[in-house]
Formats: sequence, structure tokens, C-alpha cells
Amino acid sequence: MRSLAPLAAAILIGTTAFVANAGVVEDRKANFKANNASMRAIGAAIGAGDFGTVTREAERIAAWAMVMPDYFPEGSGEGTSAKPAIWTDFVGFKDAAEANYYAAQELIAAAAKQDADAAGEALRAIGGTCKGCHQKFKSW
Repeated sequence: MRSLAPLAAAILIGTTAFVANAGVVEDRKANFKANNASMRAIGAAIGAGDFGTVTREAERIAAWAMVMPDYFPEGSGEGTSAKPAIWTDFVGFKDAAEANYYAAQELIAAAAKQDADAAGEALRAIGGTCKGCHQKFKSW
């Protein structure tokens, strides 16, 4: 009689990977929602001249951009709007996240100068990095 241990181990590992991926997918969805909320808060804060809020929210965007690729482990795209291009061009995906990070840094610099025009331009640049990434790496 054959042992079922190897089969049981394979099922356990597969199930654990699914659960881990489900958790990372939920975490990344929450982070993207928070990122969207930050973008909206920044827009309102620029209009109000509240550069403290602009800085805080831009720092949140930058922090998310730094770790975003970590939330896309291999195999975590099934059943999501993530395109396979994320994993076939992971370097490009990391570059897109890095562009978002640097755009957020520009906004932080504009906020430090309390320059509403430059902050508005930097916010649009952040939005451009989001749009570019979505066009290449997200299914609609």
C-alpha cells in the first residue's frame, strides 16, 4: 500500500500557497484603495493650501510604491485584474512602481516649497504614472 503522505503534503503546500496569495491580493487591493484616497486627499489639500497633508499623503504613496512589487508574487494574478505582463515583464513593472515613487518625491519637494502650482503639476505626474502602469499591467 502506498503512503498518502506525499499527496497530502502537496495538497497542503498548494492550499497554503493559495491562502498566502489570497492574503497578499487582499492586502494589495487595500493598499491601492488607500493610494486612491491619498490622491483625492492631496487634490483637496492643494486647493486648501494644506501642504502638511500633501506631504503626508505623498509620503504614503511613495512608501506604497517602494513595496508594491512585493505584493505581486508569482501566481497571485488569477481571478484579479492583474495582467500576466506583470510577471512576464516584472522588471518593467518594478520600473513603473519606481516611476510612481519618484513622482511622489517630486510632490513632496513641491509641498516643502509650498508651491501650489508645482504641487498640482506633480500630482498630475503621479496620476500619469498610475495610468501608464494600469494601461500596461491591469485588465479593465
